[in-house]
Amino acid sequence: MGKHLIGYGTLAVLSAGVIASAQAQQQSTPDTGSDTIEQVNVTATRSAGAVDVQKVPAAITVLQPESLAKFGLGNLVDIASAVPAMSVQSQGPGVNNITMRGLVVRGIVPSEIQDASLVAVYVDDMPVTLKSGNPDLKVLDLERIEVLQGPQGTLFGAGAMAGAVRQITQKPDTNDLFGSVEAVGSRTSGFGGNNHNLRGMVNIPLKDDVLGLRLTGYTGNDSGYIKNALTGSTTNAVSTNQGRAALRLKASRDLTVDASITASNVKAGLNDAYADLAPFTTIALLPQSSNDNLQLYNLAVNYDFGRVQLVSSTSYLHRDTFYQQSAQYPATAFVFGGQLPLMAAAYQIGNKVTDFAQEFRFNSKDAGPFKWTAGAFFESGKRNVVQNEPTIGFDARFAATRNFPGYNSQTNELALTPDNFFSGLQNTKSRQVALFAEGTYTVWDKLDLTAGLRLFRGTQDFDLRFSGLFGNLVGATPTTVGIPETSASSATSQGANPRFAAAYRVDPDHMVYASAGKGFRYGGNNQPVPFNFCGVHAPSTFAPDSLWNYELGSKNTLLDRRMTFNVSVYRIDWSDVQVFNKLPCTYYYTLNAGKIRSQGLEVESAFKLSRHATFGLSASYNDAYARETVVTGIAAQNIPAGSRTPYAPRFAANATLSYSIPVNGKDEVGVSASYAYRGNAYTNFAKAQGSYEEIPSSNMVNATLTYKTGAYEFGLFGTNLTNGTKINDVTSNVIAIQPGNTLFLAQPRTVGLRVKARF
Repeated sequence: MGKHLIGYGTLAVLSAGVIASAQAQQQSTPDTGSDTIEQVNVTATRSAGAVDVQKVPAAITVLQPESLAKFGLGNLVDIASAVPAMSVQSQGPGVNNITMRGLVVRGIVPSEIQDASLVAVYVDDMPVTLKSGNPDLKVLDLERIEVLQGPQGTLFGAGAMAGAVRQITQKPDTNDLFGSVEAVGSRTSGFGGNNHNLRGMVNIPLKDDVLGLRLTGYTGNDSGYIKNALTGSTTNAVSTNQGRAALRLKASRDLTVDASITASNVKAGLNDAYADLAPFTTIALLPQSSNDNLQLYNLAVNYDFGRVQLVSSTSYLHRDTFYQQSAQYPATAFVFGGQLPLMAAAYQIGNKVTDFAQEFRFNSKDAGPFKWTAGAFFESGKRNVVQNEPTIGFDARFAATRNFPGYNSQTNELALTPDNFFSGLQNTKSRQVALFAEGTYTVWDKLDLTAGLRLFRGTQDFDLRFSGLFGNLVGATPTTVGIPETSASSATSQGANPRFAAAYRVDPDHMVYASAGKGFRYGGNNQPVPFNFCGVHAPSTFAPDSLWNYELGSKNTLLDRRMTFNVSVYRIDWSDVQVFNKLPCTYYYTLNAGKIRSQGLEVESAFKLSRHATFGLSASYNDAYARETVVTGIAAQNIPAGSRTPYAPRFAANATLSYSIPVNGKDEVGVSASYAYRGNAYTNFAKAQGSYEEIPSSNMVNATLTYKTGAYEFGLFGTNLTNGTKINDVTSNVIAIQPGNTLFLAQPRTVGLRVKARF
């Protein structure tokens, strides 16, 4: 919530690096016995057709879903473990944040609805981004995942200031009936138990060459692995139920219509434990739980005019989330001075999000030297956040200790319920419109010159009401009712985002490129900060921030397509950074006060060792820091010049090895292993600012053994085999009665079996 951050910490681990798309493809596709690395096509350029990723002058990683599924994986955290350029900070299912290339200043604050995302998340052409809460959709029946590193503001807009993640789904087939069923069972070590999930897909041709339907479903249960010391039960078990229906209509040779509905329900907990207790142990007087309901609707129209292609995407998202974290320590400390008994308190946040997005895009189809894309984008969304801190027995204890007979949180402090020392309502209404265009002209059949521009305007209306003991502007007395804190404001941003690139094809297998592009993020509205209480005049709004990304790169296919080697270097200058300023009075606000530079090197390679063996290696180095001292108005919150950005490992690397053995001419045994390393990071810029803890370096080792025979596939897999990945985030402890820092922990070693049948 606004002025009260009880029980919440921050998490944002970032790395910068590249895995070759070709490498990712080889990690995931069945071995065909070819001596060469297969071509991988992407639609990240949003042009009329898919393009070989080795021909795209940008850092793009492509993953096939099988490269994760064979290890029993598939969520956003798992994607990030395979891509050094990307990190996902996660505190539980659906409570996460995606970062790239060191562009981060703070971690997860679920109650802060003004902190806009720096990385856009798409399902096909549907935006589903929500800072601190990107959905984990395991039912999507993906064709591939495209991870775009660096600003994508020209074609993807404000949310893609650091990059974009595009989840591309399989489309229905209008001719053939087919499907698959996959069952997975596993067991997690430590306090974990048995996990299981079932996935099914069926493609139904409703009318040959005209109409096809594709249905997918997913259901799963994970046992959890954090133990509540009071009850002995786990606090972070997960139950997931998701379904999707996709319909394709080929109305004519030129007109294709795709419609889809995706529904998801995820019930879970939080992955937090206390540092001074036994490993993977917490204390929770009340249940820790979350419930995430999402519905996603999309209508896509593709019409071929001959020389020009029209693409229209209309999407609507509705999402309701609620989660509860046990907050006995902060409630007891902040209200009753740490005097026992502990109060059975909960920190609750409910979100209701609706979003409508419409994009029209025209793509040229001429075979000539000039290719172009142009379009318009409109988005309108609402977000309503309700916060409460219900505490069993709070009113009676407050009345007895504060000489306030008959005290009632609801009647005296105007909280939403009795026994509730904070209630918060925050509502936003956002609208944005943009026009964009990008063109590429080819000179001498070797040199591609690209220029693009996006014109944008966005408005956000914001209102707020805080009540309860910790929310009111003026507290209640035995003779007067408390006065809630209220605020209403509006912020508007507009501007232009250019992009330039040049790519020179030395020959069909070697390309060098240079690019410069601008990224931007909309401004917003601050929650009110009372001067009498905090001694600070906080601005009512904050402005957009923006950056320029300068990149040089080379993409190479070597040894008769048996090897790829790609390298890129970049420098990013980020200005007017939206800095989070947490005050000693527990209020906070955002101001534009910083300049950050991020620079780094990304290298990737993939090598086809033989017809049946492939090796891939990628690594990245990132140096992101404050270019000058950031003055925030409070000396203790100032960011010293040269300070390293939080949550940003300097070095990250990933290695993969796969080998397949033909059996009886038609069957296949496959062995795969992966290793991912991420360096350490810290939770703030400087120790003097406080809340400065180390997030240790991590090592993730996964392995799988598969056997394929006919329409069946059997797999034995293990993830985090060495338990080298343990701590994802750390929240500093400032409460004497709490047993140490709060740690957000990764799932320990998990071993399982997988069976898949196709028909």
